[in-house]
Amino acid sequence: MLAKDCLPLIDLTRKQSFSTISTTQAALRQFGAFRLVAPQLTRNLSQSVFQNARGFFNLPIEVKEKTNGYSGFDTELVRGKTPFPKESLYYKKSVENYHSHPPPSGFQSSVEELQHEWANIRSPLFDTLSTILDSTEPLIHTSSLDYESLGVNFYDSDRLGSDRVYFSPAHMDSSIVTILIRATEEHDGLEIADLSTTDKIDSEGIGLTASFISVPAMPDEVIVLAGTRLQRLLGKSTVRACVHRVRSPSQTSNRCIANERLSFGIFCGSSMK
Repeated sequence: MLAKDCLPLIDLTRKQSFSTISTTQAALRQFGAFRLVAPQLTRNLSQSVFQNARGFFNLPIEVKEKTNGYSGFDTELVRGKTPFPKESLYYKKSVENYHSHPPPSGFQSSVEELQHEWANIRSPLFDTLSTILDSTEPLIHTSSLDYESLGVNFYDSDRLGSDRVYFSPAHMDSSIVTILIRATEEHDGLEIADLSTTDKIDSEGIGLTASFISVPAMPDEVIVLAGTRLQRLLGKSTVRACVHRVRSPSQTSNRCIANERLSFGIFCGSSMK
């Protein structure tokens, strides 16, 4: 199956047709995801973020470790036990709050610009999502639901070793939704589970038993992933949390997958911890 045939494309500048609403509802139950037209997030602005991010992640480790929000290689755990083979830089609230040991100024400025562009489409996106899901539950406009964290993730296959197949093991996000912005490599290894192909409900079980579809990066598009908080709010009969993973370059995977991967995630309604 091709991602473009499974994941509907939402354009916030247009009124959603009955067909689009229906197919998006089905996709949120089967995959927990859809595609979003967002050129303001994917063109020159996001490339500036990723260019600055590459510069940051290539800095000496002692410099990175002093930077607010830095998370080192293999320090995060999936389900509390499986290391995440990546480096990340997180902005828990606003980059403007990072006065001591901030990221390099160019990196920080490009993230602030991206945040500004995201703010312009945030309310229209959630209004559209509420309409599609016929939700009477508020999805924004409380201090908890409006809390966001942002993460820039860097994956390097040279650090994986021959025994690790995934940049990112199968997992769910704890947010309402995650907005996933990726660098320009078309085949970056992202895969999303077809939840109709398994009776498992945990991400580990789903990762072992479900079929997955490859989701290449497309120009002017981002991916919206439903999180566990949205599933709890509206129920599994309405929406399922997206189980996703990122396959690394290996002898058993697509040789077109880039050796390095950069992604930018906006976690909406994430934990305030």
